[in-house]
Amino acid sequence: NFTDFMHSFMIVFRVLCGEWIESMWDCMYVGDVSCIPFFLATVVIGNFVVLNLFLALLLSNFGSSSLSAP
Repeated sequence: NFTDFMHSFMIVFRVLCGEWIESMWDCMYVGDVSCIPFFLATVVIGNFVVLNLFLALLLSNFGSSSLSAP
């Protein structure tokens, strides 16, 4: 249900947490199979962004710790 921001945010958050199967089935039950590309794109792009943020944080911490070592 993407009628308002709060529901949309919660559905996308659930998709990024890995609980996307139930939301996709609910969408397919109400609509049609056009939900599948949206959910797959959200999973792939969302996980890619989260992985890049984690790697950037990790590399930033390694870079700052090696500069401060004597």
